[in-house]
Amino acid sequence: MMKIVMLTGSPHHPGTSEQLADAFEKGAVEAGNEVYRFDAGRRTDEFSPIKLEDNHPGAEVAIEPNDIVTNEVMPKLLDADLVVLVSSLYYYGINAALKAVIDRFYNYNHELHGDKKSITLVSGYGQEDAFASLNLYFDQLLKYMRWEHVGSVLAADSWNDAKLAKHVDEAYRLGKSVK
Repeated sequence: MMKIVMLTGSPHHPGTSEQLADAFEKGAVEAGNEVYRFDAGRRTDEFSPIKLEDNHPGAEVAIEPNDIVTNEVMPKLLDADLVVLVSSLYYYGINAALKAVIDRFYNYNHELHGDKKSITLVSGYGQEDAFASLNLYFDQLLKYMRWEHVGSVLAADSWNDAKLAKHVDEAYRLGKSVK
């Protein structure tokens, strides 16, 4: 059994990235894994973006808010074997809510580096080339975190119900394969 943390960013319900997340979660649970899911896009009123104190020469110090990310998400993330990052394409990048949660990794860099696997689930209405900068962001983030990237689903043209259904099935099968 793996401990999985799924972080989603979209506020849309039911949205295309939410469908990918639901399918992955279903498969992962059926495979006997423990899944904790934080839908940041629908819970933005429960957490703050990162705040930095700059009055230290040559160093920034993060101010730790006492909110759901600190008290619930981070302890689960620190204990996770696998991190699933789920976003829809927003102007060639990730959702702002997901980015706000990722920015909060700052205080936990040393504890989060290495020893985790990662999966990305992305949806959007563009062709695959529209996802280049988003994919580069995830590649760089995962390399920086030293997380092994073990899978992804890229649901381009997710406005097309038939194509989206195939990607939802792909996400389900990816979740089912996680052990």
